[in-house]
Amino acid sequence: MKELIRFTEAEFQSRINNCRKNMERAGMSGMMVSAEANINYYSGYRTHAPWTTFTRPMFLFIPVQGEPLLYTQTFVTPEATLKSYCCGNRNFDSLLGPTANELYDIMRELNMVPGSVGLELGFEQRINYQPDTFLALRELIGAENIIDAAPLIWRQRIIKSPAEIACHRIACEATGYAHDKTFAAIEAGMSEREISMLAQQFMLEGGAEYPGFVIITSGPGNYERISAISSERRLEYGDMLWLDLGAVYNGYWSDFCRAGVVGPISDERNRMQDDVYAITEEAASVMAPGVPIAQVARACGEALEKRGYQATYDCGRMGHGMGLMSTEPVSVTVHEEGVLQEGMIINLEPGILVENGVFCIEENYVITADGYERLSIGSRKLHQIKA
Repeated sequence: MKELIRFTEAEFQSRINNCRKNMERAGMSGMMVSAEANINYYSGYRTHAPWTTFTRPMFLFIPVQGEPLLYTQTFVTPEATLKSYCCGNRNFDSLLGPTANELYDIMRELNMVPGSVGLELGFEQRINYQPDTFLALRELIGAENIIDAAPLIWRQRIIKSPAEIACHRIACEATGYAHDKTFAAIEAGMSEREISMLAQQFMLEGGAEYPGFVIITSGPGNYERISAISSERRLEYGDMLWLDLGAVYNGYWSDFCRAGVVGPISDERNRMQDDVYAITEEAASVMAPGVPIAQVARACGEALEKRGYQATYDCGRMGHGMGLMSTEPVSVTVHEEGVLQEGMIINLEPGILVENGVFCIEENYVITADGYERLSIGSRKLHQIKA
């Protein structure tokens, strides 16, 4: 097994330094983050079970000047101290987290107050501590002194470093391996649950740190369930099986889908699969730094309509960003503002949903200096499943 990619202390120091510059421009005296992914991004510390417990919240204070402070509950502080970079460490005892007064006292100690403090309040952000603690803290800081930190955070996180891209690449390799191995191993009569377990085992075998998710749907009447988890339904002759897998490596995600058919594959199904592959590739061909994201969404729609399919946004978008979370900004829609930048991870997933199957070949790309590189791997053809 390959040694896990490790981020250097210099990388975390660079993230902190860039954060400080952005805070100064925004008029902030400091920022406090509590979401798992944000703490991971700025300090390097990851918990054993992210977002699965409301006890033992965590807090990272980043002042404009001075050393950041990671504030964790006693149970996890030894691990947090060992695995974090460029910050001091301190513990609290309560399972429910510190009081608002205790958080405010640390802000005062770090010269964040009086002043304008950034908190995770806006676009695709979540605070990970009790709402009553937030409300009390807002009273202490003063609502007029709180700034939404979301724009600052996303400005940094949507651009991936070479080490982050390397982690995405390994996650994609594990996912492509799992797709191909799973479709080769399954046969009629197996349940979706059995198939899901196989896919998770193959993700680990393929190099993932741990399985992220398995979305699976099969059989007539079920193809619209494109966010379904596994059931006890067993594969039958003629079924299409659609798998959307996500693997995690060093905190970074992959996310793409492939499909197969039990028994012979009809010409119509093969044609639609080939069409959606061509549609995805055609839309991707417009991607490069400086290209408006809305233009990529329009390219998806135009490629669908050129081949006689209706372009809809029933799922909300034609793709999305990805990183320390399985979906992140940006969203590939005609309403999205902004342009592609080198280092962005972009997933494209224009699809066709009909009575006889789900035709979607999601691909994961990184935007490069002169275009893009596709990170997702594995066969794009419909797999023939043993009948």
